[in-house]
Amino acid sequence: MPCRGRQYQRLDIYLSKESKGTMVKENETLTIGWCDNGLTDGKFAEAVLGVTLAAPNNGMKVSHSLRVAGNQIGRQRQRLLNHWYDSNLSDWLLWIDSDIVLTLDALYLLWNVADAEKYPIVSGVYFISKEPEGELMRPFPCIFKDLGDEGIQYLHPLPEMELVECDLAGFGILLMHRSVVEKMRKELPDQSFFAEEMGTTDDKFVGEDIVFFRKMKKAGIQLHAHTGALVQHMKRFSLDFGYYAMYWSMEHLKNKVKQEQTGKTSGGLYLPNQKKRR
Repeated sequence: MPCRGRQYQRLDIYLSKESKGTMVKENETLTIGWCDNGLTDGKFAEAVLGVTLAAPNNGMKVSHSLRVAGNQIGRQRQRLLNHWYDSNLSDWLLWIDSDIVLTLDALYLLWNVADAEKYPIVSGVYFISKEPEGELMRPFPCIFKDLGDEGIQYLHPLPEMELVECDLAGFGILLMHRSVVEKMRKELPDQSFFAEEMGTTDDKFVGEDIVFFRKMKKAGIQLHAHTGALVQHMKRFSLDFGYYAMYWSMEHLKNKVKQEQTGKTSGGLYLPNQKKRR
């Protein structure tokens, strides 16, 4: 399956002169890994193949791909992580979800900013909604601040083309260095990093991704996200940045009209209650 368009171009034209010097990882290698239920979409497969073929022309050496199929996501992620690390397959692991459309642009931005010492784990950005799939789901970036007992908060509105600190993310597009696993195993020996936590009610359930990042923080590792590394999230329709921008622009206009009708002036973006429990 061919990789189309600009994915075969060299992407260093999109970087500043200052950042070009920081991206060189000449002797470092990359594994692409994902978990699924036994089926993957054609768009997902084509994107992974296209990026794998184009990566060497852009200074990235994809040495392996790993897939763990099943229906218990916590166990699948732990198996994939253990095999990648214990087999010493590569320096870096790019986690992707099987409903994400990976792009070379997004990987290139993560690869450029990631650093084994300063930024050993960096997330890209995709969009999610907790509402049933429909025509107008409310989209939010899948990166968060952790509010503890009060839940978690979306990083919304999304900053443009920035490297930001965050507490939590998903595993839809996440670049991780081997040192993350090494440090977590040292600080949290004989522990599963992905064991879901059950509560007495649904709102107290904690998913495997949130569990991982909270344990990672206990090990003293800071998560970052690059808000320019944007990818499509395939649902009934594509949850992407275009839809995110359109939706919240419309909400802002609706809010402005309501305020003008009531004699109030509008200032700033329309921001809903962002808190959410996991």
